[in-house]
Amino acid sequence: MTAIQERDETLAADFRGAMRRLASGVALVTTADETGARYGIAMTALMSLSMEPPSLLIAVNRTASLCAPLLAHGRFGVSLLGRDQEQACQDFVSAPADKRFEGAEWDTHDNGIPLLRSALAGLVCTLDHAEPFRSHMVIRGLVDYVSLASTSDALVYLDGRYGGMAVNV
Repeated sequence: MTAIQERDETLAADFRGAMRRLASGVALVTTADETGARYGIAMTALMSLSMEPPSLLIAVNRTASLCAPLLAHGRFGVSLLGRDQEQACQDFVSAPADKRFEGAEWDTHDNGIPLLRSALAGLVCTLDHAEPFRSHMVIRGLVDYVSLASTSDALVYLDGRYGGMAVNV
């Protein structure tokens, strides 16, 4: 191993450690294809981008089962998870791709986009721009629809573990 490779590996490990210290909300990102088949992944790699127009960014691994159908369909859903949905998230990610939508209640929105009925918030987006960056596609979505639950006790992911986050008002 060269000194440069060693430095790069150290930097990558340190960066991974730094990102594990960043608490992130957890979402299920979903889409459907022209036949109605549903696809989805859990992710923490999302952020609001702008209020005008309402938009967000997500980063999807290019090898994820969701990536190609999302790019082809051009629409996707984001279900923001609550503190009490850790097990639902684990069940979703551990199930085979064709079984992920069993065992939970889903609403189907325009163009077949599934949103988890019990989510803290559900958003339906139209793909506005997608750009590859190494292993991921960085996707900008314009928000077309929002649903909000009456609670805001969020599921968070920190240092490889799930936890809850509530704000006292």
